[in-house]
Amino acid sequence: MWHTILKTKITHLSAVLLFLNFNQSWSSQLPNYPVTQSPKCLITQLPNHQVTQSPNPPGCLTSNQSSSRQDDISAFLPKKGETGTWQPTGSIDKAVGEDLFLLINGGAEIYHEYGFKQTIMQSYENNNGKAINLEIFEMEDAASAYGIYSFKTGSRGKVIPSGNEALIEDYYLNFWKGNFLVTITGFDSEKETIDGLITIAEAIDAKIKNTGKKPQLVHLLPDENLCELSVKYLKGNLALFNNYEFGSGNIFGLKIGVMGNYGKYKIFIFKYDDKYESEKWFENAKKSMKSNARFDVYDMPVCSDFSVFDKNGDRIFMKLYQDFIIIVVGTVTTEGNEIIGKVQSRIKRAIN
Repeated sequence: MWHTILKTKITHLSAVLLFLNFNQSWSSQLPNYPVTQSPKCLITQLPNHQVTQSPNPPGCLTSNQSSSRQDDISAFLPKKGETGTWQPTGSIDKAVGEDLFLLINGGAEIYHEYGFKQTIMQSYENNNGKAINLEIFEMEDAASAYGIYSFKTGSRGKVIPSGNEALIEDYYLNFWKGNFLVTITGFDSEKETIDGLITIAEAIDAKIKNTGKKPQLVHLLPDENLCELSVKYLKGNLALFNNYEFGSGNIFGLKIGVMGNYGKYKIFIFKYDDKYESEKWFENAKKSMKSNARFDVYDMPVCSDFSVFDKNGDRIFMKLYQDFIIIVVGTVTTEGNEIIGKVQSRIKRAIN
């Protein structure tokens, strides 16, 4: 019983950490993306981050209920003796598809946007009674795993050599490898806990054989002045909204995109199936932003260009280029066109 409550608390903590990456209060602003509040949910959010536990409802998979819909990923869990003094404790929790809503109340939408398949969770303890929770998420492909990794991680932290990329921030560690995201969470940032996070990460890294590559779209971002830890791979409007609110609803019809932070400005690159689709969504976004009181329109003489100022004084340059929409947002004026030109050059080289 104690282990179950412990795991529920840590799982809640992981969900809270996920939402701390939102730099806007999206749950109260984002249209058409309501936060799920199901009475079946295992985790109930209360004031001051208190957690209550309710009995496992039907459809939530535990260690005694295996799913025939997906391959078993329990082989990736470190077993007793594989992580030094840190040993598995309590039951294993699993969730496939929509069952994720039962484990992380209000936080499952973003995983599904990126292409969630299943997750498995296990708690670990050491001889001093410290606890760590492990969550392994299987995503649709390597791009989805990298994308949700980029969403969950911030621009600060300590890079460690696990998986394709791994980052420790405070008392939690994320890394991606192949089509898997691994999140390991402790209760404090003491050296003993941090060492445990790294030990468990290394054990899982050794078990996941496939590596995968970053999406090609990421390499279209210019290198100069790019904060590498700021890069976000976007697979939908919920991820985009977290980085900048361009308007109400999915005005760009975004399927895949990338964002990089350059200090004074951000670059967004959205990729479409063909130039006809990009043209359609470019015009849709222009129309939406022209009617949005948040923006002051600055007319451009070229039909493939569009520019506005937001209420914070940032200039937004938009460029339609083949099957891409390129956007620069920040405290730049005439430099915006020059920056867009650098992205266009990269696209040309990638195509040729």
